[in-house]
Amino acid sequence: MNTYQKGIWSERFAALYLMCKGYSILKMRYKTKFGEVDIIARKGSYIVFTEVKYRPDYDRGAFSISSVAKKRIAKAASHYLMVKGHEAEDVRFDALILSPPFYIRHIKNAWTI
Repeated sequence: MNTYQKGIWSERFAALYLMCKGYSILKMRYKTKFGEVDIIARKGSYIVFTEVKYRPDYDRGAFSISSVAKKRIAKAASHYLMVKGHEAEDVRFDALILSPPFYIRHIKNAWTI
């Protein structure tokens, strides 16, 4: 499996994981000229923008989300909120770190803007 295919598989697996935890998936792979959000979900009053990382171990995944990537995700999130009319919603940025064979760690509120 190449890197692109691993990314697609990881995002689908992460979406299934979130659905099992009671999240509603609003959009996957939301792309704007500012950046991309892997998964946009809703749980309760929160709109959750989630970055998915597949790495050989948790530490590599957790530290692979750079400050530049966080800013791009935040800009794409702002775009989504504006277009969909969700400006007054509670917003959270999460990370889902996947590693082999089937390890997954959900970091809620992984960063703030």
